[in-house]
Amino acid sequence: MDPITHTAEFLEFLVTPWMMADYAVALALIAFGIWYLRTSPNRAADALDVEAAMKRQAVRLTVILLVVAASLVSIGVLYFTDLKNASRAERAVQQESVARLKAQQIDKWLLERIIDAEFLATALRGLPLERLPSDRDVKLGIELLFAQVLAGNTDRLSVSLLAPDGRVLVHAGDGTAPDGETLQAAQAVAAQSGWRQNIVDVHLAGAPPRPRMAFLVPVREGSVSGPMVAVLAMAIDPFDALLPQIEAWPTPSASSEVVVVRREGDDLVFITPPPLLKPVPAPLAFRSPLADSKLPAAEAVVKGDAVRLGPDYRGVDVLTASRRATGVPWIVVAKTDLEEIAHPLQRKQLTLILVIGAAIVLSAFMLLVLWRSEYASLLAFRDQKSEEQTAMSRHFEQLVRMARDIVLLIRPDGMIIEANEAAAAAYGYAAGELRNLNVRDLLPPEEFAQFEAVWNAPDSPGGILVESANRRRDGTIFPVEISGRAIDVDGRIYRQCFIRDISQRKALEREVGRLSNVKAALQAATSVLLRARSETELFQGMSEILVQLGGYRMANVAVPENDAGKTVRFLAIAGVEDGYLTRAAISWGEGPRSLGPTGGALRTGEVQVNQNSAVNPMVAPWREEALKRGYQASIGLPLRVDGKVFAALTLYAGQPNAFDKEERALLIALAEDVSYAVSRLRRP
Repeated sequence: MDPITHTAEFLEFLVTPWMMADYAVALALIAFGIWYLRTSPNRAADALDVEAAMKRQAVRLTVILLVVAASLVSIGVLYFTDLKNASRAERAVQQESVARLKAQQIDKWLLERIIDAEFLATALRGLPLERLPSDRDVKLGIELLFAQVLAGNTDRLSVSLLAPDGRVLVHAGDGTAPDGETLQAAQAVAAQSGWRQNIVDVHLAGAPPRPRMAFLVPVREGSVSGPMVAVLAMAIDPFDALLPQIEAWPTPSASSEVVVVRREGDDLVFITPPPLLKPVPAPLAFRSPLADSKLPAAEAVVKGDAVRLGPDYRGVDVLTASRRATGVPWIVVAKTDLEEIAHPLQRKQLTLILVIGAAIVLSAFMLLVLWRSEYASLLAFRDQKSEEQTAMSRHFEQLVRMARDIVLLIRPDGMIIEANEAAAAAYGYAAGELRNLNVRDLLPPEEFAQFEAVWNAPDSPGGILVESANRRRDGTIFPVEISGRAIDVDGRIYRQCFIRDISQRKALEREVGRLSNVKAALQAATSVLLRARSETELFQGMSEILVQLGGYRMANVAVPENDAGKTVRFLAIAGVEDGYLTRAAISWGEGPRSLGPTGGALRTGEVQVNQNSAVNPMVAPWREEALKRGYQASIGLPLRVDGKVFAALTLYAGQPNAFDKEERALLIALAEDVSYAVSRLRRP
């Protein structure tokens, strides 16, 4: 293996799911170790009751053990799944190789038989065939030639020389004449001027019926381009040599087999009898309806060559690969039971279970040692608790002062007596200025009622946690999350509040909510696309869902008119419209009224996006009326049938910059689905 291939395979191995799980567990264990080492002394110092602390620690370590065990089991499952998939993929390649090899053997066998038939036809070209059947010498010579051909190969059943009208001139071998299907095929193809050879597919004929197929070759006068004077028909039994060779599996296997199938009308016919079906049916006798069959072989007939999983004719799950032959409508299906494929993995599975079990036991032992070490640490730190508590108090004061969140200490009357640096930065006041303000000075008027209700409510043991809005020195409003509780300082009750600016979180929540609405609308629209019986029903139903569930102000579907003004006609309208489209005079031709999302989508066949109606010059003709109805942004999506734009779906949003990259991708996918649904409705 060359170094580049080896490196590529190694890199691919490093990013397998179970390796990624290994990385995640390793990082989690490292983080836990760092956290434990950093926090263990503080936990020990905080423990007033050693026994209670150790019980809590035992619970923590038990949870950790369960998490580690679950992680190891998950990694094992992922690894085994990856191993099973890799084994199955490798076996799929083998199945494909077998199917391809067998199909090539069929193609080679057909080519050899065609060459044999053409060679014999060439040998007949110089004989006075026009004297047949009356000239017994010519007929006897040809019969001797045919006998030599039959004697050399046991799979050749008969050789016949037929007149273009179907009369038998000379026949040697099985029976007294070719079977009816061969005669009909010879008469049908003899009329074709450019015909060179034809193959009559395998069928049953004779008494008793025997599988056979025929190779038909024209016999021409003088040269290959001369007039046709006869048809040579060579009947061959493919079950004599070819199909037994095809059925043979190249390696020892208890459940692997190769079958050859073809389609006859609405049925799947097994040319070679399935060897694992007991009793084994006769050739061409076993068949299954294609409409009701879920056999992988039936899917190969309907959908083409592929590797597939599914139950076979026994109801056993198998892995199959199929390959079509070139010269005949045969499909080679190579299959193996999944149970046989999975059998080599069972020992590896047992080994994996033992390794994971040992790892869990080792983890439990290590956590037990850790627990005992923690117990010893708690006993050692218990006598130093007072000193540590004092140090922690100083640390907490510094932490509050340097915290990123706003921290306020408030008197019962609402006056601020202490504020940290984050508060000064957030509100725009100096620290000294904040101490001269009442907390109500930081609220917008609309928040006064909620503040008084919370401020005057009885103190709860867990404190309060509310969302509100605060006002900066410059008058701007920003959303906050307030966590507060009452504290006792020398017999007086003060309130300590931790305030966090949640502007980014609120913006993200709004964005997530809007995309959630859009996705819900697209899911509901899918139902309309599947059930609509007419284009009008499809367009109107989809537009109403986009407005009701997607949160758009208005949705419409417009088609171009080939009039002088190149106007548009609306097939569906939903949402807040109020006569807007009637007065809009939208065009898809030239001029300023063709530059909007609808006209642009119809004219260019490209998605047109208007992110801000208030400033976008392209929508200037409609700006005033659009803003009256809350149309802050809009998008035009072309709809196509057979590659041609036939309509445009236009959506109007109630906020600017509404159509980000993700939403545009969702809407483009919807437009493609609508186009497909329309093309389906227009099919005869």
